[in-house]
Amino acid sequence: MESRGVHTDERPKGRLAIARRSCDQCRTRKVGCDRGSPCSNCSAARLNCTHSAVASNATAPRQRVLISAQYEKKIDDIAEGIDGIKLFLQGLNLAPDAKQPEASSTRQLNQIDSAKPLIEHRSICASGSNSLWDHSVHIIDFVKAVVEDRCSGESEDESNGVLSSLKKLVQILEGPIATKDLSFQQAKVAAYQAGPPMPPLEAVVSVLRWAKDHQDYTRLVWVSHILPLEKFAEICRKVYFAIDDYSEVDFIIANAYLSYIFAEHVVVSGLQDYREYCRLCQENLRTASSRLPLLLPASMEAIAALTLGAFYAIENSKATIAWRFISTASDLCQRLGYHRLPRKGADPSIQTAQERLFWTVYKFERGLSLRHGRPSSIRDAEITLPTNPNELRSTKVARIQGKVYDELYSPVGLSRPDDERSRMAKILATELRDLISMARAEILDIDNQPRGSEADPMRIVYLQCDIVCQSSLLALILRAITTARGSLSSISDECVTVARETLDIHHECMTAVRSCKTDPFMVTKYINWAVLHTPFMPFSILFTRAVQLSDFADLVRLDRFATSMKPETPPDSITHPYRLYELLCQAARLYVESNTSSADMSITNALSDPLGEFDFTSFGMEVGVVSNETIETIVPQTFELGDWYYGNQQMMSLLDEDVMF
Repeated sequence: MESRGVHTDERPKGRLAIARRSCDQCRTRKVGCDRGSPCSNCSAARLNCTHSAVASNATAPRQRVLISAQYEKKIDDIAEGIDGIKLFLQGLNLAPDAKQPEASSTRQLNQIDSAKPLIEHRSICASGSNSLWDHSVHIIDFVKAVVEDRCSGESEDESNGVLSSLKKLVQILEGPIATKDLSFQQAKVAAYQAGPPMPPLEAVVSVLRWAKDHQDYTRLVWVSHILPLEKFAEICRKVYFAIDDYSEVDFIIANAYLSYIFAEHVVVSGLQDYREYCRLCQENLRTASSRLPLLLPASMEAIAALTLGAFYAIENSKATIAWRFISTASDLCQRLGYHRLPRKGADPSIQTAQERLFWTVYKFERGLSLRHGRPSSIRDAEITLPTNPNELRSTKVARIQGKVYDELYSPVGLSRPDDERSRMAKILATELRDLISMARAEILDIDNQPRGSEADPMRIVYLQCDIVCQSSLLALILRAITTARGSLSSISDECVTVARETLDIHHECMTAVRSCKTDPFMVTKYINWAVLHTPFMPFSILFTRAVQLSDFADLVRLDRFATSMKPETPPDSITHPYRLYELLCQAARLYVESNTSSADMSITNALSDPLGEFDFTSFGMEVGVVSNETIETIVPQTFELGDWYYGNQQMMSLLDEDVMF
């Protein structure tokens, strides 16, 4: 090695002259350099090997500079700080220059697909403590934070039961995904009965005649879009007068149709016998649907049976089974070409029935695809049916549902720039508001018309249910709009307003539904259609905001929503939505009350500082240390939006399984 700090003019014998000194990187890191180009150290560390100057033989020998331990410690601290800054910047994944849009999209997709948020790598609190719950993550992370926080301290006796249930909920959410039993639990697995029990013939004839005279009833209108009522009656005659053997598909169609007809008649007559006949037909439908083979013949009757099976699965909170049924029905529709222009010479009546069946499948499939966070199997670009100027409002809503996933919440939609996604969300929100206004106008028209004895008593209730579903979809759309720069919340005020209005409309609708004593299944139908059929997002939107801002008014709304789900009798499913929503409200109460009690100790500071009312320390921040602009930079809204949406899908999937928590 080169002698340093020694005054000598002689060079050891046999040693070559040094052409250059150590590279800049080795000198900085204080390691031996072989003076190669590049040197071995830089090659191993993948660094750029540079030399600031070439050593000369005439260079005067230098005196060794002694560095004290104090300066060495300072240098080490600086090096560690630089390394920490590098890791911090890598975790933030800040937006690159506009010259690199492809890299930006790739990084955003990587953020969305990551299993855990980057919050774990962020620590900007001056004290260096980790945040209990970051405001950008989902309810699931909040529940985990509440459990960890409360379990670390001394919990009150009254909250022990809540904490125990929350622990089980966290274990279920974090555990491996169990294989779902895609069947109705009550379905009989015994051999097919030669003569299954059916309602008496006299009652069937009477209810079919009643249905023929009341074809304008809302539920009967819906059923007629699956098959014409005359076709249903023909299949019922085929089952009751089985001169030839009828198929499983015929048996499903007959029992599904009779169950809905009996249920509608019960609303008007209140006959106890018809209520029992409805349940008997539902039992037959459940049993027969579980026996459907994997491969079905491509026919209108098979599509109708699958659609009715999906409809029944939705009403029994079996969204996964409904998705399987409607996906198969969608495949058969496209296989038979129901989505294409009619063939020349086709019977107009048959063609009309096929088109109505296709659009019914289209509506169910779009709603369930959004419910499961999956792309629709029916692409609008593939549909060549003639445009109908009198297209049903429900079909228009289904088109919007497909666009909501494709343009806003799919991986491609989430990778778009915020301004582009916000622009599309505003367009969809305008379209949906027009449809909601049409539904409200229809309710006003019904109220202003004199009601006769033959009028549909449930028409307004069904319209109110539609408004709840459409308002919930509107809240989901508005959630994708980027908030103003510097905003403390990623949820816009417009979105919050719609979410509150949706919960208020839901409360009014539940009051009307519970007042209908003649239909024993009305409450269950409403909950499964309005809350569970499509993702009900107003609860999640207000939940996150209420916890962030300790908004007791919104907590009251959430409590009222959960209470409205409480069944009058013990529920059939152990995973009833009332239990889940009630548990989440209790967790929010524990968190808010705990923070409120600690905030009361510093009320003076809160009054002097408008930001003092927010518990920023629980978000991993200190008031006055991090600005609002920094908050927006640290939590990219694209990542937060995707995490929020898919986290809600995970939470909603619990209601499709029978699990204890």
